[in-house]
Amino acid sequence: MNRITRAVKATYNFFAGDMILLVAVALAFGLGGLLAGALHAPALLVGVVLIGLIVGGLVTTLAREVRGRPRN
Repeated sequence: MNRITRAVKATYNFFAGDMILLVAVALAFGLGGLLAGALHAPALLVGVVLIGLIVGGLVTTLAREVRGRPRN
């Protein structure tokens, strides 16, 4: 079990490295897909939402790092 846990953690760290960034990117793509597919929103709006959510995740992560909060 320890080997599986280490493999899952290594995979997570490789792809995301940070839960805030992982959630922000997943939310950005999910909302962008919904806007583009179901609501037929203009591409400019979808792009602004994608970039805004990803930048928001980056800012949140950097703010946490500056505060010196320990990561799990």
